[in-house]
Amino acid sequence: MSKSTFLVYLRLLRIQGAGATAAAAIIPALIMGQHDLFLLSIIVIVGVMCHIFTAVHNEYLDIKVDEKSKDLKEKPLVSGAIPKRYALYISIAVIFMAYALTLVFFFSIYPLIFLTIALFLGGLYNSVGKKVPEFGMILGASCMFFSLYGASTISIQFNNLVYLAAFAIFIHIMFNTTVDGGLKDVDHDFLAGAKTTATRLGVKVINKKIKVTKKFTVYAYGLKFIYIALVLLVGFQKQVNLWGSELYLTQLLCIFLLIGILFTLYRFWHPPDFNRPKLIRIFAVHELASYVVAPIVISPLFGLRNTLILIFLPIVWFFIVNVIVYGKPMQPDV
Repeated sequence: MSKSTFLVYLRLLRIQGAGATAAAAIIPALIMGQHDLFLLSIIVIVGVMCHIFTAVHNEYLDIKVDEKSKDLKEKPLVSGAIPKRYALYISIAVIFMAYALTLVFFFSIYPLIFLTIALFLGGLYNSVGKKVPEFGMILGASCMFFSLYGASTISIQFNNLVYLAAFAIFIHIMFNTTVDGGLKDVDHDFLAGAKTTATRLGVKVINKKIKVTKKFTVYAYGLKFIYIALVLLVGFQKQVNLWGSELYLTQLLCIFLLIGILFTLYRFWHPPDFNRPKLIRIFAVHELASYVVAPIVISPLFGLRNTLILIFLPIVWFFIVNVIVYGKPMQPDV
């Protein structure tokens, strides 16, 4: 396989976001007391496999919609650089690998159950997510169950912190899917008649200007405020007790990130010109701040080493893969 062909396949896999998917399971696993680095690495690999399945299956099903956008003509399946049937082969292969690793290293039926639910919901979202707007929450539910997969590798006696983390992941992914995804794709989704949350709430692009309705604005801010409330609540849990501690620098850093989250959210549709690459850069910064604040809030429980791993693993992964595949760290062409 030539270097150019290899890079095309990496684009199809959307591998730059796999580190964040893996972190969704690592955080609950750490909360439950999983400290074996080898087993944590297995969870990371399973997370990568789940991410690849969801991404490739999505690319496979979205070909006709993506063909409506001039910005997406070079996507591997749209351009024909990779045959459509190969996407199905890859999807099946990574599912098999995820199950095999789980069976070999985690001796319980519960991780298999949570993994199955997560994969099923991910595939369901890909199948109907742009036909039934209300199904935007399905991908969030998929990631929530994958986070419970990570926790269940230790025990199913989940504590409140696990449930809070899982629900925060649900809201985070739901926002990413329905708001970030809805806005960056609204130009061709609208033309193709795709029924996303954004298009259903009246968002459209007219004369290269993005028109965002009050309903969509309320929806976006509502989801984000729920996420912020969950993050703050995590800090009040007795296992963490961030807000009752004397970790003033950590508290200030969290507040700074929360302000950054709200500022970048405001920038989503100000100015209103529809510039897809610029929007993706803003989304990347926003999602980065939204993610980083979570391990920082819970850092009193995790300790410095685990917190740094959680922060830098997905970030470094994201930047390095983007530079390798796209030649730029903050603008994946997805």
